[in-house]
Amino acid sequence: MPFGLLKKRRFKYRLVRAILVGLFCILLGLISTFWQTASNLKRTTTLRMTHARQLVEGTLDSARHAALAVKDNLGKPCLEPVEFQLRMQVAYSQDVRSVNLAQGNKIYCSSLYGSNLENISFDNYTNGMLYLMSDTRVRKGQPLIIYRMVIGNDSIVVRLYGDHILSELNVISINLPLSLAVGRQQWQTSAVPPFSSSMSGYLELASTRYPFRIVTVISPADYAHYFWIFSRFTLFAWFLLAVIVGFGVFRWSGRYITPEHELRQALELQEFIPYFQPVVSGEHTHWIGCEILMRWSHPTLGVIPPDRFIPLAESCNLIMPMTQMLMTQVRKQFVPLVHLLPKDFHFAFNISASQLKDFNLVEDCRVFIQAFSDNPVKLVLELTERELLVTDGATERLVAELHKLGVLIAIDDFGTGNSSLKYLQSFNVDILKIDKSFVSNIGVDSHSVHIIDNIIDLATRLHLQTVAEGVENEVQAAYLKARNVTSLQGYLYGKPIPMEDFARQFYASV
Repeated sequence: MPFGLLKKRRFKYRLVRAILVGLFCILLGLISTFWQTASNLKRTTTLRMTHARQLVEGTLDSARHAALAVKDNLGKPCLEPVEFQLRMQVAYSQDVRSVNLAQGNKIYCSSLYGSNLENISFDNYTNGMLYLMSDTRVRKGQPLIIYRMVIGNDSIVVRLYGDHILSELNVISINLPLSLAVGRQQWQTSAVPPFSSSMSGYLELASTRYPFRIVTVISPADYAHYFWIFSRFTLFAWFLLAVIVGFGVFRWSGRYITPEHELRQALELQEFIPYFQPVVSGEHTHWIGCEILMRWSHPTLGVIPPDRFIPLAESCNLIMPMTQMLMTQVRKQFVPLVHLLPKDFHFAFNISASQLKDFNLVEDCRVFIQAFSDNPVKLVLELTERELLVTDGATERLVAELHKLGVLIAIDDFGTGNSSLKYLQSFNVDILKIDKSFVSNIGVDSHSVHIIDNIIDLATRLHLQTVAEGVENEVQAAYLKARNVTSLQGYLYGKPIPMEDFARQFYASV
């Protein structure tokens, strides 16, 4: 029985399945957590950039209000009332450093210096409105934002302190640096190189009111840092879930499955397949038939031989549908090529004692034989002795019906069971199969040879055909041929092979 080995291998596959499910949960957790983390980081960054944009816009609004308040003085001589108005705007706003009146490229009136000519170039101003610079006169190196309001050929230039903006941007940035970008100029909140749109993770948020942008770059390191700070507990939860789910899968897949359930499931999945072994004539050693042997093509254990599962199938009353399955497969394979089969070619199927009490066997045999009506074949049923057959009237009627169809009954492994001779007495038998345990001892054990001779003599007296199983060398074959054994079967003539391979070899030799 393979079920002890099957149990060990099932444990292995249960463990592998549980590990794979656990790894899938972890992978799913990593993907979902990282996606959520990345989305949250981008959303948080966008909110901070929006706040920063509003901050800068508010500062520039102060400059704009100051410019609007003094625009009526534009073009007037820089006298004390005009200077007073300019200085008042500086006093009203803590962001404004100076308010200046300009004609063309010359500032002619300033809240700081009064009537003072200063040459200035507006060519580098973004949209002619904004410019970032460092103070070179009062507090050298102090960051300044220049706002310019153009009115005709003249303009009002408002210089704003940049320290406050940079300080606020630094607070908003926390661990992610933000930059104020005006044209190609940038103010950084930390000692990092200027951001470029070609950088991976580049983000920018432009103002719709003034020509500036808030820009930043989210690097992989930023994602990893954010992931660890805010999502590591979520990841730990996914790991815990993976362990729980994996353990659940391991327990669920380990529910006890009976051998009978395994067989029924294999039957539903059509895992039982026919293997063919040729039978040759004892006279000329040409193929005259074949024995169909059942194999279990298990998805994990591979091909399982019949002695490992047939006894269980017989005890579970599954041998009948399994035999039906084999007959159907053989019929479908060979009926389309029936004209290539030799005359009276026979197909031999193994049956158990219980099947000789089931009249469905008669119908299965009738369907099989009628399918080959274009070139009739012989059907042989080999009765195995794993089960004790108690003969009664029903058994005799069933065997009689089989004989009417032309079915031949063979006693398999004759001489090794407990009831072989009784079967010969109870119902009509057509063939005796000499067990390979006797054949293998030809030329080795004289007792086995005497048993073979007696079986052959018995078959001759009862007018029965004989088939010698397990013929593996020419010595055995010569001995059996000399005693007129009807048919020979064994590795000398061919091992059991899959049905498709047998069909190819057979038709290639025709």
